[in-house]
Amino acid sequence: MAKDVRIDTVIFDVGNVLVDFKWREYLESFGFSPKVREAVAAAMFLNPQWDEMDRGLRPDQKYLEAFIQNAPQYEKEIREVYAHCGDCIHTCAYAVSLVQGCREKGCRTYILSNYSRYLFHETEHKMPFREYMDGELFSFQTGQIKPEPEIYRTLLERYDIDPRRALFLDDRKGNLDGASRMDIHTLQFFTYERALEDLVDFGIF
Repeated sequence: MAKDVRIDTVIFDVGNVLVDFKWREYLESFGFSPKVREAVAAAMFLNPQWDEMDRGLRPDQKYLEAFIQNAPQYEKEIREVYAHCGDCIHTCAYAVSLVQGCREKGCRTYILSNYSRYLFHETEHKMPFREYMDGELFSFQTGQIKPEPEIYRTLLERYDIDPRRALFLDDRKGNLDGASRMDIHTLQFFTYERALEDLVDFGIF
């Protein structure tokens, strides 16, 4: 539905919006047995500590240690997976053009993403779209994570964004709900093609 307020700011999540986060495919590449693969997934990617790593309040090594404690019998496998987990991230072919398209329509563009310090350092070279952003906030930089209200507030205040004129794209409904509570318009990201159609409805494309 088209909005009666002109959107002049587009805020992007990164994972599964501008990059693909394919941890399952990555884990399968190691050739582990299904039992080992499921154990490593539960100890790392599906464990609450993975999301807490996005907050970045502890040294990276401490999170690795926590993953190992979840399945100590698979320490070798966990260390191996952790060491190369930047391979989970793949730049979406459309990412730069999507951001540039919003800018060409007169919108400011920003990043708001839950992202760990370790993964950022491993994958920042896979984010060419950062060059076309007016600002960015990665969760590990502030110790705040979506959908907590503080991280949205920090972004809005840091860049003087009027939430009523901003649109936030994220793949997770919970994160969008958090943005909505801050009066930010939201768009759930499913596919690039559908996002383009939705952006037309918002008067951007």
